[in-house]
Amino acid sequence: PVNTGEPDETLQIEEAVRLPHSAKKMVLFFLKYVVGISLIVWMVASGKLDLAVLAALPAWLLVQGLALIALQTLLGAFRVRYILAHQGIHTGLWQCFLFNCSGVLYSAFLPGGISGDAVRAYLFMKAVPNHRLAILGAMVLDRLLGLTSMVALGLCAAFYMAINLPVIRPYLLAFSGIFLALVGGLALLHFIGARHKHHDVPFADLPGLWAKLKKLVADLRIHHYPVRVLAAVVMQSVFIHVMAVAVIYLCSLHSHAGLGFLEVFVATPIGLLVNAIPLSPGGLGIGENAFEFLYRVIGGRNGATSFLIARIFLYSPALVGAFYVLKRMVSKKR
Repeated sequence: PVNTGEPDETLQIEEAVRLPHSAKKMVLFFLKYVVGISLIVWMVASGKLDLAVLAALPAWLLVQGLALIALQTLLGAFRVRYILAHQGIHTGLWQCFLFNCSGVLYSAFLPGGISGDAVRAYLFMKAVPNHRLAILGAMVLDRLLGLTSMVALGLCAAFYMAINLPVIRPYLLAFSGIFLALVGGLALLHFIGARHKHHDVPFADLPGLWAKLKKLVADLRIHHYPVRVLAAVVMQSVFIHVMAVAVIYLCSLHSHAGLGFLEVFVATPIGLLVNAIPLSPGGLGIGENAFEFLYRVIGGRNGATSFLIARIFLYSPALVGAFYVLKRMVSKKR
């Protein structure tokens, strides 16, 4: 069961996600909405985005897309629960499912996907007190291994397609660089955490700051995870991302993108990474432009329309998250 926390929890949730107070930050926040909406309007006006396709979604697409996303979200909840369990932090599968949906909610409406991870971490910290840094480390590991598996899948698909499709070959360097950066970052966190010695060090000078950083990394406990656990999380992430690719592929079929499953497999990791750039809420307009460009490079079309349709399914767990957050707030007012 979910621990509802102290009476002021609703106010704390609102403080964690509310808009900045200063006028400058407020204007910047709304400008990001303007950026996303303007990009969509521009793409519609230029003929790169066909909104009419959204009005005629067939039943088969709705059923298959929603089923895949429901299963993906459930597997994501299992992955988080699995990661937390190996830190001695016990949570329920339904609890993890609701917290993940809440994260999707804030990722969909706030600029940048990191906002969803912050909300998830906050909810877990309230539900399981006295494990703040370990929970933060679990969220970092969940995101890092998820990205690593996604890029690895794209790299494998790109290597396979590059044999017969020369236009793919330049992307191998980008995929390889991102993959090595992610693996290197994980290895660095593990190395620093494993070699930190817990003793008092003054933090006033440069060595002291380095010692403080090492202590922070060590407290995340990422180095506590054995290789078999990391491998299991990667395999879970592979299944999760295959489902995301399948959803985008189904949407691409509906929009007549002219690409096969492997070609969509190549475009998806880069497109989703670009979509995470915090320039608009949920990457609105950013992701559509990225998929439009990638599809055309690979030899397809209607990438923007395909991803806009897929966005409906990818962010559909936000509806469950909204219901949970509202229910949580109402229960605190009684």
